[in-house]
Amino acid sequence: AVCRVLCVCHGVMYKQISAWMLHGLLLDPHQEFFIQQGGATRPEQGAVATPTHSQSEQDDELGIGGVSGRQLRQMQNLHLSKEAVVLKESMRLYSIRPEMLPGYLPHRLAQKVLFVGESVQMFQSQAASQCASGSILKSHEDAFATEIHNLQQQDLFSLLELEMVVDKIRNTVAEHLWKLVVEEADLLGQLKTIKDFYLLGRGELFQAFIDSTQTLLKAPPTAVTEHDVNVALQQAASRVLLDDEHQLHLFHLTISTQARDHREQTQAIVSEGLSGHEGEAVREPWSGWAALGLSYTVRWPLHILLTPSVLDKYNVMFRYLLEVRRVQAELQRCWAVQMERKSSRMDKSDAVKWRLRNHMAFLVDNLQYYLQVDVLESQFSQLQQQVSSKRDFESIRLAHDAFLANLLATSFILLK
Repeated sequence: AVCRVLCVCHGVMYKQISAWMLHGLLLDPHQEFFIQQGGATRPEQGAVATPTHSQSEQDDELGIGGVSGRQLRQMQNLHLSKEAVVLKESMRLYSIRPEMLPGYLPHRLAQKVLFVGESVQMFQSQAASQCASGSILKSHEDAFATEIHNLQQQDLFSLLELEMVVDKIRNTVAEHLWKLVVEEADLLGQLKTIKDFYLLGRGELFQAFIDSTQTLLKAPPTAVTEHDVNVALQQAASRVLLDDEHQLHLFHLTISTQARDHREQTQAIVSEGLSGHEGEAVREPWSGWAALGLSYTVRWPLHILLTPSVLDKYNVMFRYLLEVRRVQAELQRCWAVQMERKSSRMDKSDAVKWRLRNHMAFLVDNLQYYLQVDVLESQFSQLQQQVSSKRDFESIRLAHDAFLANLLATSFILLK
């Protein structure tokens, strides 16, 4: 009797696995399957905050090109493009429900089932928008469905046979995703573009950008700062004769809203004459450099590799490398000032300043060389070799995750 009950229960599980892995359907009306839809919630795109008085004044300020903050916000609130809607639909969050996973099913097997179902669903969402055709399982659905049905007809459950079938489906999906991501979406080319911008591979571009925005970003950001820095980046690209301007359209400099909120709060405290805030230290408002970030328009199907959390890590590297380059540029400017005053009379304090600048420049120059050559170029070369030598998407994702982890570890960022 117990064997019969287990056989019926396993039959339900096999049907759920078949629907999820072969068709991307989560058939679980009673919350019995070990795959569930859910995860961290994100703020709605259309949410609009109530503007404060100081924010309203900033909205009317004109930036470069005569565009005000209010006009800029209206342009940014346009409807999402069709491709953006498709990406949003294909990035639904699914996860494993541990309490519903049978004790004799290993977690690695559940991870494979989750990966296949998410991949099938993602591909079907794109195919429905007429941006892709064919099947991610290469028309093997019937054969795989037959194998799962044969397992369902067995009286005794066999973990080994189930894992063999799951591995077959997973290998087929992983190979097809590899072809989509590496060959059709040109993963190596996209990674090179990301390296040029997020990892400052185009050093001359960002050096020109730093020179043109040094004064602008020293001040606290306003409602038009984001527009101004993007105009400055485009002008810097024109000055350095950027080869492919199409790459520039994939990136957009951002200004953190937390920095603007902090500036408004500080201004409110100062305008009130510190009333009600006695004893509180008024911190200096953030500068534009501290609020600067970089966003990247991810195209399908690269969004399954370049997730928001991955881009956040790239942003950490971007801010860090940009800060090192800014410090290096400032020290070089100090050297130019010292050369101008070389003929004038110097006292002991000037000699101390010269030595201090020399020591700081020696440290920063060596740090910059170490980051660019020993860290970035070395790790990126290893990533390129691994992407070229593997035909499995999961292996590429693991290699890319290891690449980012090594960047953060060897660049001293994790020591902060």
